[in-house]
Amino acid sequence: MKRILIFLPAVFLLFTVAEAQSRFELGLKAGYNSTSFNTGKVDRLGDYTFQDAKDDFRSGFMIGAYSRIGLFGNLSLQPELYYARKSGSTEFIGASNGVFNEKVTYYSWDLPILAHLRVLDLKVANVYGVVGPVASFQASERSSVSGDLASVWSGDRLNDVNWNFQAGLGAQVWKFSLDARYEWGLNDVSRSELDRKSRTLMFTLGYRLFGF
Repeated sequence: MKRILIFLPAVFLLFTVAEAQSRFELGLKAGYNSTSFNTGKVDRLGDYTFQDAKDDFRSGFMIGAYSRIGLFGNLSLQPELYYARKSGSTEFIGASNGVFNEKVTYYSWDLPILAHLRVLDLKVANVYGVVGPVASFQASERSSVSGDLASVWSGDRLNDVNWNFQAGLGAQVWKFSLDARYEWGLNDVSRSELDRKSRTLMFTLGYRLFGF
């Protein structure tokens, strides 16, 4: 009897460790994004005055990896790291009816730290939500300007580090996961006199390499 009482805690400990280990996974992730700059009120660029700015979404991509660490219940921590191409365009309308268009494309290493919550178990699929902050480290950028007032400005320069916030929903079937997210820029990304925050819609496909 004493041996059984001594043995039971060991069995319980092994079960607990095994259960904790089964709540970790590592996988790959890739997807499509569409980005726009939310440009604030434009008064002046250099010596020229402007009356409006119209932002448009442009397409990009992302590719990287994710891990998922079980915390308790249906809640997990999901850090990710991916390389992203994001692009946006803006039409600036001058006070004297002059117009120029700017296209900005930048590449970054993005590090989301997300809370992952499984909200529904449909047997064939798990429905989940993700939410959390994102640190974005710029790798490179390019900007092109065209139109009537292209001589006014050579293009915007973006910050080396930007902070964003993501929220989305997804579903996991076997080793595959598919989710849709929206990303809000938290800080002004521009180094110029413009006030700009990025907005990004993302669709990602994940593949679990292993879990234990």
